[in-house]
Amino acid sequence: MSLVSMILSAVMLFPHLLLVSCSNWKPVHAMYVMESRIASEEEITAQALSDFDFFYLVAPPRWTAEDFDRDEEWILDKYVRAHTYSRPGVVSRFIATAHQVGASVLCSFPGREFIEIARDSLRRERFSRMAVAFVDRYGYDGIELDWEHTITPELHVEMMESLRRALMVRPQGRSWLTTALNTDHDYPTELAERLQEAADWINLMYYDMGGGFWGTVPGHNAPLDKIRQNYAERWSQFNPKKLHIGLASYGYGYRGISPGEAVPQGKTLSDYFMHETYRPEMREGWTEEWDEKAECPYFFSPDRDSFITAENGRSIQAKLDWIQEMGFGGFFWWEFHCDWIPPSEHGGKGRHQVTDHAVDYLRSN
Repeated sequence: MSLVSMILSAVMLFPHLLLVSCSNWKPVHAMYVMESRIASEEEITAQALSDFDFFYLVAPPRWTAEDFDRDEEWILDKYVRAHTYSRPGVVSRFIATAHQVGASVLCSFPGREFIEIARDSLRRERFSRMAVAFVDRYGYDGIELDWEHTITPELHVEMMESLRRALMVRPQGRSWLTTALNTDHDYPTELAERLQEAADWINLMYYDMGGGFWGTVPGHNAPLDKIRQNYAERWSQFNPKKLHIGLASYGYGYRGISPGEAVPQGKTLSDYFMHETYRPEMREGWTEEWDEKAECPYFFSPDRDSFITAENGRSIQAKLDWIQEMGFGGFFWWEFHCDWIPPSEHGGKGRHQVTDHAVDYLRSN
């Protein structure tokens, strides 16, 4: 076999290798931001936003499904024309500052009631036109659909196709459409193809995998071995360039229980949850222990009665190496404020304890 034939055969078997080997690897680096967590307009500076390409700003109108049985003009009046932010200066300043540094801002629409919208074609179309009118009026660059609960893949795809149709007539130019998904769903090939056609990309939320406020066994928040396995079993039918990998800038803390120990009958993980700030490097005497299989650390208190699941520079680098190796289109974080130390505490532009590891990684690659 010739060298050219061997290379072509390898590319057919492992297409992600071509994506990486051709690199200048330039992944999309994105961040979720809760409008309710922004302390003030003064927090929003070009320096604080300059490390990201996209923001998903969670600041949509509060809606109820039954309203989308009403006349369309009534819907637009209530949710778009008469809408008022609780702190309008914060949203407008955030969007303007992000645009100043060359980033795009998508309005993130989360909710459980999407099932009540998606199962009715008329509600779907009216909601989609409302969402587009909303982002047009308030200066967003597109829509992010964050439907985590009650979702079915069939209705999710129909919802995304409805939003895409509504965005196609938007006069403002390029209109981004993305969606965030819990990683335990199954999308058959036909639905995967339709979803990829409708969405610019899909955000896979690879966190909250080891307990948190739910479940029965505490463990790593984002273990890389389980992430790899989940991707291979559920998401490998997607074009990797259409997938963005979710990273967590937060962790969970537990007291009175050990990693992997099942909670006693009648208890829940929330009974063991530590509610104080988890910054492990600020805890005098705490030790870090690396888990080779999960490629994540645990942090233990001096008496080992408490432990924390959180990322460090080594675990973030392992995940980013995998993201680059697989040729994924990008990665994103939940959430801006989870590891944010503002300038008043740190000086300069402020910093992110976890996220800045990724910024350093990108600058060195």
